[in-house]
Amino acid sequence: MRGALILAGVLAAVPLARADRFVNGPYLQNATPASVTLMWESDGAAPATITIHGAAGAPPRVIEVAATAHAEVVVDGLAAGARYRYEVKLGDRVAKGELTTAPPPGAPVPLTFVVYGDTRSSSDAHRQLVERIRAEVPDFLLGTGDLVDDGAIKGQWQTFFDVEGPLLADNVFYPALGNHDRQGRARSAEAYRARFALPEGGTDPERVYAFTYGPARFVVLDSNSASFALTDQTAWLERELAAARQDKAIRHVFVVMHHPPYSISIHGGQRDLRERWTPLFEKYGVAAVFSGHDHCYERAEANGVRYFVSGGGGAPLYARGKRIAAIDRDAVKRYERVSHYLRVHVIGARIEVTAVRVDGTPIETIAWGDDDDAPAPLVAAAGAPPAAAVAAPPAAVAAGDVAAAIAPRRSSGGAGAPIVPVAAVGGLVAVAALVLVRKRK
Repeated sequence: MRGALILAGVLAAVPLARADRFVNGPYLQNATPASVTLMWESDGAAPATITIHGAAGAPPRVIEVAATAHAEVVVDGLAAGARYRYEVKLGDRVAKGELTTAPPPGAPVPLTFVVYGDTRSSSDAHRQLVERIRAEVPDFLLGTGDLVDDGAIKGQWQTFFDVEGPLLADNVFYPALGNHDRQGRARSAEAYRARFALPEGGTDPERVYAFTYGPARFVVLDSNSASFALTDQTAWLERELAAARQDKAIRHVFVVMHHPPYSISIHGGQRDLRERWTPLFEKYGVAAVFSGHDHCYERAEANGVRYFVSGGGGAPLYARGKRIAAIDRDAVKRYERVSHYLRVHVIGARIEVTAVRVDGTPIETIAWGDDDDAPAPLVAAAGAPPAAAVAAPPAAVAAGDVAAAIAPRRSSGGAGAPIVPVAAVGGLVAVAALVLVRKRK
């Protein structure tokens, strides 16, 4: 009897698993001019309710979601370039955030995005970076890959979303696949695929894709060694770049991939990428290429294309390589071994990229794209000296010129404050919603 009582006490002390508890999320994916995708994972299959709030005074819209443990809900029928508050109710748990739809394709609107990557290994360093990025007001986030150290370990994905949760609840995240995000001898990416809902149309779902945000086209590639040599991805890339250049509404093209074509750090630049893809970047006038893989900050320039390595998201920082190829040494203009992210402003023809240390101090700012499309002088911040001499900029090129032209878009009144959409939002309840729920394995 006593043993039974002890056993009962032990069982009572162990919390029972609840299907109505958020394990991951909710987090945002794939913003279009009419929709944003909400994803979350729960302990078990459970129904949920999404409430969307638009302009002040407009009635909210309520969306019922069927029971699932892995939810992927496309909320459609929204206004372009508009901001909404949302709530997801799962049992007695309520998660809140804000979502913003994309502007119409080709719309000549200013935009801001943040780039970072290689968040694996140190959750403390990763968390510090996330807290710093949360102070920004981006339209969306770009990830340069290696989100986790081993894509086969479920607990590492859990840690990633635990750290990123507050950031991804309010910002759409577009990642590139890193070599550490894959798993097993086959180097598959099923765990990665299961956690993201990215634009369709590439050669490999979730691994290769593209999207348009206002006046810019973004092409995300799988640069892993078993992938970039495939003819179909290279052919697809050229088709994407050619189509973007034929579209007069697309003013800028950006490329995101994990491996850098140029680097003076441990891994160095990837020769196969330089042979297969950089000629296409040059031919079609790609504005910038964002990569990770080497855990540092680097900026390179080659044949009119700018290359940025942003791999300082939490992985162990890398020193300079001991054997640096001449082609990498000639291309790389700035290197710093530091935790950081990139803030990118685009307005009209002008692009401004600022590399920001985790303590908030700038590494450097580079801006280009004036009327004559000539590179503007660099604005160097205090810190490690650049790899090349930096000219003092004129007042008109001072860091922040582009930033000053972009108005804040995030609500400042707290979770319950009304939000004024960027674009006019009609009666929200009267707008139809397309809700897709996919159960992911």
